[in-house]
Amino acid sequence: MPTRPPVFLDVELRDLPDLRVVHSLLLFRAITINPDKVIRPAFSRLRQCVTEFGLDPDTLLHVGVPQLDDRQLVSYDCCIEFPIPADVNLKTLPGGCYAILSVEKTPAKIGPAIRTFRGDYLPDHGLFVDEERPVYEIYFKETLEYCLPIW
Repeated sequence: MPTRPPVFLDVELRDLPDLRVVHSLLLFRAITINPDKVIRPAFSRLRQCVTEFGLDPDTLLHVGVPQLDDRQLVSYDCCIEFPIPADVNLKTLPGGCYAILSVEKTPAKIGPAIRTFRGDYLPDHGLFVDEERPVYEIYFKETLEYCLPIW
């Protein structure tokens, strides 16, 4: 039986600070919806919002907070860092200790890396997910940081 080559994971443990964000919560009731067709426009609207406050969205963190139910995406909170006080839809994402997987932002690499990270890396390193805090996906131009809260 052929064996799969080992997967290299770029992982670090880091304390993330609380992050004040403007956000848009998306709910997925139908399984047939392609989440990308809803998530990208939501981030685009948020980018326009922060621009209207005189901020450059390219200098701010973009964070996705997925919520799964039995491996099915049920909601996704699109968030952009918002460092100024204003009367908009703001909240604070909790910080704390996270195991952070950095991966090239391509679908062919993201899925397998996350599965290996959760299924092999965490148990092999004695790390446990803190179910009380959310998982984060932090987007950069070429990479994604998949952040799992640990205790």
